[in-house]
Amino acid sequence: MVGEVAIVYPHGTSEEEMQANSTARVEIFKMPGGSDYVIHDINDENHIVGKACISGTVHIPESIAVVGFPILSEMVVESTSQSSGNSITQEDRLLRSSYRESDIGTGFVPQTITPPTFHAPSFGVTVLGNAHGFDKSGSTSGYVLWVNGRGVMVDPPPYASATLEREGIRPNMIIAIIVTHCHADHDAGTFQKVLTGSKVAIITTPTIYKSFIRKYAALSALSPALLMHCHRFRPAIIGEPLRFQGATFHFTYTLHTIPCIAFKAEWRNKSVVFSGDHLNSPPIINDLVDKVCLYF
Repeated sequence: MVGEVAIVYPHGTSEEEMQANSTARVEIFKMPGGSDYVIHDINDENHIVGKACISGTVHIPESIAVVGFPILSEMVVESTSQSSGNSITQEDRLLRSSYRESDIGTGFVPQTITPPTFHAPSFGVTVLGNAHGFDKSGSTSGYVLWVNGRGVMVDPPPYASATLEREGIRPNMIIAIIVTHCHADHDAGTFQKVLTGSKVAIITTPTIYKSFIRKYAALSALSPALLMHCHRFRPAIIGEPLRFQGATFHFTYTLHTIPCIAFKAEWRNKSVVFSGDHLNSPPIINDLVDKVCLYF
């Protein structure tokens, strides 16, 4: 998986040992759509003996061999060898305002980039991801619907918090999450958000909500009661309007492999429609309707 995982070997590891994975090493996995990394510490018997998750820039000493991440736009080699006694001063850091591939191994770290100032619209949408669940290089589709300056996340993708941070969106600006259905590419980010962020409201139908709680209680070994305590539940009732943050939401079911909802949000004279995952093929839908009618 070149470009998505880097392997850090001890100094002096031979090419044969690298090929055979017969030495202790650290594997760093870059998560899609952000600057998040999952790190596995692996011993010489190929057993994972430690795990960690970090965000931001990874700094690797020059004395360690690194394989992977051929375009090192987020991983920077920092010369911090104790034997040389060299160090990087704050003045050196400020001299390098942008990163170039030619800086690899020079001992310089790019200047920290301050996130932009984000001003939430009264009514609008921010895109968190636009890929599908089988795209290993992109972030799955997810959005923030802004209503009266507050954000309602819609199917946030995994590691959406890193995306919000890069855009300058503060966590407390998000007050709710709409979960359209319980496929992992649409609800995994919700699970992360309710565990790590401030308490938000989850908006979905009771059927989908029960599936969400049952699924992630089983995956995380946490009790359903504990998961339900991490957020507030606002039931979306099909056919009944839901008033939230000054807007009116109308929910309906869509044609998908599991229960899935779509919605229309209205605020003053503006509106936005989100279809969710939906089989938008009129011939197939008409055929299904005709078959159902045969039984009634």
